[in-house]
Amino acid sequence: ETTPQNIRFEFEAEDSPDIYGFSLEGYSGINVDNIAMRGSGGLFFTKMDLNMLSRMYRQLNTKLLILQFGGNTVPNVRKSYNYYRKAFSRQLRTLKRIAPDLTIMVIGLADMSKKDGDTYITYPNVPLIRDALKQASFENNCAYWDMYEAMGGENSMPSWVFYNPPLGEKDFTHFTPQGARYIAKMFYNAFMYEYNRYLRKKK
Repeated sequence: ETTPQNIRFEFEAEDSPDIYGFSLEGYSGINVDNIAMRGSGGLFFTKMDLNMLSRMYRQLNTKLLILQFGGNTVPNVRKSYNYYRKAFSRQLRTLKRIAPDLTIMVIGLADMSKKDGDTYITYPNVPLIRDALKQASFENNCAYWDMYEAMGGENSMPSWVFYNPPLGEKDFTHFTPQGARYIAKMFYNAFMYEYNRYLRKKK
């Protein structure tokens, strides 16, 4: 009836079971799971066991999937990101196929800066990757939140880094913990604003 300080699971079997995670949530209310996938461009869903993934979404009663990718694609500088649009679109199409009732929202990448002389400027491919993600989202009837524009658009990361207290790390790529909380609040406010608009229209 209270949250334990420590939990221990013990298994006995001739062969070790494959454990993908433990679901300790209750059966009422809203449960939120955050899965970090460092270094990923978000192009791996089609390589997964889709039957198992579909069963997992169904068993967990997953209603909303929020995907945030794009930043790890920036070092791979190209003139065109049509390949990324097509590949990411294929991921969204696959997720929609295995979980037709699932609502998907895509959060784009943040501004990322590189040093140019004495100043920091946006990587030239950041807007191209943003556009590829946005187009792939809309092609598959997914919602899209533009984090790049929300934080100020082109050359906005330095103002986050030099803010007091800093909201961006000195690598001009990642948020500080304070910055992460701030951008999360921006997303939440935008999300609830649109949701309340939807409720008013429905009435």
